[in-house]
Amino acid sequence: MYPKIKDFGDQALLLEWNNEISLSIHKEIMRYKHTIDSRFQSIVIETVPTYASLAIYLNKGANKEAFISELNSDLLLSEIIQKSQRIVHIPVCYDIEYGWDLPEMAHKLNIPIDEIISRHIDQEYPVYFLGFLPGFPYLGGLDSKIAFPRKATPRKQVDKGSVGIAGSQTGIYTMDSPGGWNIIGRSPLDFFDASQENPCLLVPGDLVKFYKISRKLYEEIYFQVKNQNYSLRMEVRDV
Repeated sequence: MYPKIKDFGDQALLLEWNNEISLSIHKEIMRYKHTIDSRFQSIVIETVPTYASLAIYLNKGANKEAFISELNSDLLLSEIIQKSQRIVHIPVCYDIEYGWDLPEMAHKLNIPIDEIISRHIDQEYPVYFLGFLPGFPYLGGLDSKIAFPRKATPRKQVDKGSVGIAGSQTGIYTMDSPGGWNIIGRSPLDFFDASQENPCLLVPGDLVKFYKISRKLYEEIYFQVKNQNYSLRMEVRDV
């Protein structure tokens, strides 16, 4: 499956795949991203993935036409591979104090709250891209039985760390913000810290695995994060 290559500004290109949310397309986008990032470091400033596209920003002096020829070469296509993938384990407290919309979802979906939670933690979620807020991860892979429409009227404030559902997506608010996602829990982790060299906790291509914690453990982890002595649960999987 080859992407279409389009101009995206004077020194930018856009690779476009079929306009759909698809795990196979996501994997191919990430393979292109990793290959381009590693092979063209001298001329590529940044690559930015979305659900079905990859934006490529080139240095001012880069030869755009030559780069396009490279993108179309059989040699590059043969190199496109992602060798490993991070699996990041995210603690979430699903108590009603934090899971504001669980009662409404349970009522309208005719599913017990405990089942909504269990279905949410049973999945592995690929990080498709970051957006909306700095570091906000758009996660695919939600169980279709707990998909739920975005709220008609957004809240004026959703608390940092809140885990939400909007349609067939789940995501995490990285800072206090207005928002229209249905809130089902909260994580005590920091997902964006501008003072760090790598400010985003999650990056496109990661897999997220949520796990349920108690209110007490939430507080313990919160203070560990605040005191910078929390150890993130993470593993690397060959792909």
